[in-house]
Amino acid sequence: MSDLLSYSQIVPLGAFAVAIAYAICNAWIKTSQHETELQQRTMEHQEKMKAMELEIARSQAAMTDRKSQLA
Repeated sequence: MSDLLSYSQIVPLGAFAVAIAYAICNAWIKTSQHETELQQRTMEHQEKMKAMELEIARSQAAMTDRKSQLA
């Protein structure tokens, strides 16, 4: 009888432990995916900013060249 009682206590505890482990793993995976997406968006933003800086520099160089030609 005591074996049956201990077994009936172990199974729910094991199921509870599995549920906790699943929840933790699932949360970690979602966090990891979010971090990856955030890094990707950050890299894309940095690339856009560099392209804009290059365009501004080209525009300024063109204006400087026009001013020097007019002078």
